[in-house]
Amino acid sequence: MSTNRRTQVISLNQLTLGMFVVKLDIPWIDSPFMKHTRLIKNTTDIGKLREAGVKKVVIDLEKGLPPTDEPIAPEASGDGSGDGSGYGVNNTVEIEASSHPNHQDQFDKELGRAFKIRAQIHNTVSRLHTELEHGHPVDTKDLAPLVDEAVDSLERNNQALLNLVHLSRKSQKLVGHSFSTFCLSLNVAVTLGVPAQERADLGVATLLHDSGWLQLPLHLMGKRTPYSETEKKLVRGHLNNGLKMLAESRLSKLATRIIAEHHELLDGSGYPNGLNGSAIHRASQILAVVDYYDESVHQLQDKPGMLPTNVLRILYRRAQQNKYDAEVVAALINILGVYPVTSAVELDTGEKAVVEQVFAEAHLEPVIRIVYGEDGKLLRAPVVVDMREAKTRKIQRMLEPGNPKDDPERKLFAAFE
Repeated sequence: MSTNRRTQVISLNQLTLGMFVVKLDIPWIDSPFMKHTRLIKNTTDIGKLREAGVKKVVIDLEKGLPPTDEPIAPEASGDGSGDGSGYGVNNTVEIEASSHPNHQDQFDKELGRAFKIRAQIHNTVSRLHTELEHGHPVDTKDLAPLVDEAVDSLERNNQALLNLVHLSRKSQKLVGHSFSTFCLSLNVAVTLGVPAQERADLGVATLLHDSGWLQLPLHLMGKRTPYSETEKKLVRGHLNNGLKMLAESRLSKLATRIIAEHHELLDGSGYPNGLNGSAIHRASQILAVVDYYDESVHQLQDKPGMLPTNVLRILYRRAQQNKYDAEVVAALINILGVYPVTSAVELDTGEKAVVEQVFAEAHLEPVIRIVYGEDGKLLRAPVVVDMREAKTRKIQRMLEPGNPKDDPERKLFAAFE
């Protein structure tokens, strides 16, 4: 941790209100905050840094207060603040006492809207795919209202649609992938303040970006074993196939460009044209990150599916290697959290739960729905806990899907079916 005349390294015990932190001694992905740069406004922030394992920080002496001569004893961290509470998919759940009693109903209501949006998208994209398969140009006018509805939902509560993104998909893989990338790309675009028209073009592009797969052998999507060289060539050809299929469909120039560029990488190692840096549109970079994430989680190509948090770590490393835009990756991590929605986790109490909501300012403290008790037995009624308020539990590890020892009643990974 280097410093200059503007900055100084201090121990966490010296950190106090009014100081401006510019760097931590832990990786960004392990930080409890979206950015390492932060004005310390309350003792809760200091408490969260301590819980994340921070020992030293770099502070900016021009943007905040300098350290005192003596280390300052850390104050007890207060309760986390912010919006959000849990919801229960099962008919009966218990909710621990919360200071946000109305958020349960608000989230339930938004989740209901999200299910309707998903149904509309599935129906619309399926119809457009059928038209493309028959060689007909498609009319994308029906997609604009879907973009508007999704953005409105994300602005009301950006977690409702995310609960549907991580559902397992036993059929309609291409349509499901379109829905997932649509929700995640728009979420990132809203977070980064992408202009409305670019955001609309991005939404249209995500729903049609893999149309070229319609002309490939069905077994290639989700093969889960390594592609042969011939199969790799076929898969890479889906881009040109899709652009040809959409040529008469009157897509905007930007939507077409996003589709064409969504496998390009910043260091020039992507395809089909080996573009690099600023030659790749920012919206294309958003789709590139999101597309990689969803394909990896939902095992849509030639590798087994991965835990969401492991994919985020890979994206983080690849952003450091200048393959993906670091700000886009940071936004996605901020949205999904260290424990993305629908992740199955084990607590330090021995309880097992499903993550239901995550918060940008409290990555390590999501809302969870506890399914198994401390004795390992299935609870009669799941218990929803906001970990920002319940300080008696911590997440100890993520659970692997399909492990009968972790989930003997198959209630964790099928919880959202």
